[in-house]
Amino acid sequence: MKRHTGGARILLVGRSQAVLDVVLQELRDAEVDAVGTLEGQIRQFDVQAFDLVALGGGLAGAAGDPLRAALRNARPDLPLLEISASDASHRILTAIRHPDPVPVDLAAYCARIGYSAPIVPTLETLRALQAHHIASIPFEAIDVLLDRGIDIAPAAVDAKLIGGRRGGYCFEQNDLFRRVLQAFGFEVEGLIARVRWQLPPGDPPRPLTHMALRVTIEGIPWLVDVGFGGNVPPAPLRMDVMGPQETAHGPFRLFAFGPALLLQAHLGTRWESLYELQPIPAASADYEVGNWFTSAHPSSHFRHRLIAAKTTPEARFTLLDGRLTIRRPGDAAEQIQLDTDGIERALGSTFGLPVAEDWRPLIEKAAAAGPG
Repeated sequence: MKRHTGGARILLVGRSQAVLDVVLQELRDAEVDAVGTLEGQIRQFDVQAFDLVALGGGLAGAAGDPLRAALRNARPDLPLLEISASDASHRILTAIRHPDPVPVDLAAYCARIGYSAPIVPTLETLRALQAHHIASIPFEAIDVLLDRGIDIAPAAVDAKLIGGRRGGYCFEQNDLFRRVLQAFGFEVEGLIARVRWQLPPGDPPRPLTHMALRVTIEGIPWLVDVGFGGNVPPAPLRMDVMGPQETAHGPFRLFAFGPALLLQAHLGTRWESLYELQPIPAASADYEVGNWFTSAHPSSHFRHRLIAAKTTPEARFTLLDGRLTIRRPGDAAEQIQLDTDGIERALGSTFGLPVAEDWRPLIEKAAAAGPG
């Protein structure tokens, strides 16, 4: 069935003629007026004649900076959309059918995290937003234990994490942060990763169940993540630097790991693997599948353990069932075993969560689990 798209004219620019042909066919089947060109042949087109220019994955980041600059110089108001082959037609159709999605309430978000500095897309702003976010919106998956599932639709995420002053896990946290950064004017892409943290030696790889972000500032790609529990990176990490990067909570490093990038953190006396990051932007369907697995699959640890985490400049706080761990930079970790009332107090005071009456049974179960 063909679907009309309002007469928008699209210019698709890429580095592979075969990929261009596939995407153009899909767009034309949807009755989109689209033409495609290889990067080196774009001069034959008048960009004034187009409503949107879509840049293929080979032109992401620094590779496409000269072309983006030339397009902006030719027409400053020209909408540019960065795409990858797998979801190119979907993203283009979404952009022209729904050009003005409901934005995140920036005033409410900034109040939620205590951010009052200027709204400008700079590295300094990114660092500040990330630090405020992870110190204010805790990591938690209590709704999974309550069998409520996790709704990752933007309206549901905003109502929960901003309006309801709850926390969430990666698909909620990083989706919210992505939309906030986009509203600030940052260039942001959603990525997906395979978690390796605490993977027993010899076990098969886990599925792709972690969302992270790539933010490009002045041609430099930064890994940004506000949803990895007690080991969340506390600051943006350069993705083009294959060596240790210092943060307030110890060094992290990224390096090529097959086709992926491996993120590690230096914990104690050794480097520990956190996750394998896939380099191409993820599709919405990837997050939907990953969210289902994480929230519903019997093997997901979120279905069996009470987990909460928060990172401030002074310390990391992690709750695993009844064990509260506090890690301060340069000090040995402090572990406190909590009873039922202690867990409830920690959820409210340490993690800032609005503890509800129906949480009590799962809190009692967590306390009964003992040290683990």
